[in-house]
Amino acid sequence: MNSTALSTVSTPIEDPKHLRAELRRVLPPASFEPQAHRGVIALALVPLILGGMAWVAWGGLPWWACLVIAFVLGQMVTCVGLAAHEALHHSVFRSRFWEDVIGWAGFSPFLVTPGNWRAWHVQAHHSAANIFDRDPDILPRQPDLRTQWFARLFHAISPGSGTWLSYVSFSFFFTGQGQAFLWHHINQPHLQHVRMNRLKERVLTLLLAAGWGALGWAMGPRGALYAILIPMVVANITLMIYIATNHWLLGASEDSDNPFVNTASVATHPLMDWAHLNFSYHQEHHIFPAMSPRFAPLLRKHLRELRPEASLVYPHLHALRTLYSRPALYSPTDGSTLVGRDGSPSVTIEELRKRLEASGPLAS
Repeated sequence: MNSTALSTVSTPIEDPKHLRAELRRVLPPASFEPQAHRGVIALALVPLILGGMAWVAWGGLPWWACLVIAFVLGQMVTCVGLAAHEALHHSVFRSRFWEDVIGWAGFSPFLVTPGNWRAWHVQAHHSAANIFDRDPDILPRQPDLRTQWFARLFHAISPGSGTWLSYVSFSFFFTGQGQAFLWHHINQPHLQHVRMNRLKERVLTLLLAAGWGALGWAMGPRGALYAILIPMVVANITLMIYIATNHWLLGASEDSDNPFVNTASVATHPLMDWAHLNFSYHQEHHIFPAMSPRFAPLLRKHLRELRPEASLVYPHLHALRTLYSRPALYSPTDGSTLVGRDGSPSVTIEELRKRLEASGPLAS
């Protein structure tokens, strides 16, 4: 039986394989077991969501009541989506069937199929987080704006670009990323290793969109606004206030996927951690993707005991403000500097880290 005492030998941050191995050694085996109750609770929310949608669509409620319920629906949709995220990383159910069930329940509101999610997030993103040309979610490099139409579009909607679109894009960004992968990224030569039945997932996505469209038509304009559109906008924004802080304030690489340097967590309000299933613990998720976020606080504790400088946790609100104040393109020469369209302003990743760590106490 392995000792749970931390090693006294220093493990370099640049060696993620050995650092992961040391962390796995000290964590209890139960932390790597699927947590089925999280999926059961999320699936129990689905009939409540459907009932709430019917209530605001056909219940004759005043607008202010519909608006409140729409916000609550958006948070419930977010919760089920985050549970689906866990499930498709195999940390909820042992059954592929039930993974698919919760995958459809959690991601269909965003027009993302389970097959698309597995290809986009599990295969492409998690195998190459913040690696140039391989991570479909990475910020563009400055020269890309001259040669790639998609880089220009991505930059225009990214926080920090300064465009008006960048200030409203969180309302559709997550759904847009899913469609970008399905129709654009999967066709790129550097992602040909990703396994996905493109025709099947595209047909299913079109049918999914048609289904939501038909439901909206049956509800009428007012019902569709409060039952579908506003909850989906709320859910997109809620996801993006986490996702945008995970990698876009950190350095990029040509070939190294190292969660101890390219992924950050955020210190947020405990109520948000409860409602959003510890999604704020994103660095911990990238260290062990198949480990339930239920155990992420324990993982952070051990990481800080082992290598405290490897634990990247930024105050949530300050991280969001920093996203909009720093430039949103990587330098043409390296992945450790962010620059504006014309090369200025510029800021190094190390400067950003110092600003963020000096802005307030980090989570314990």
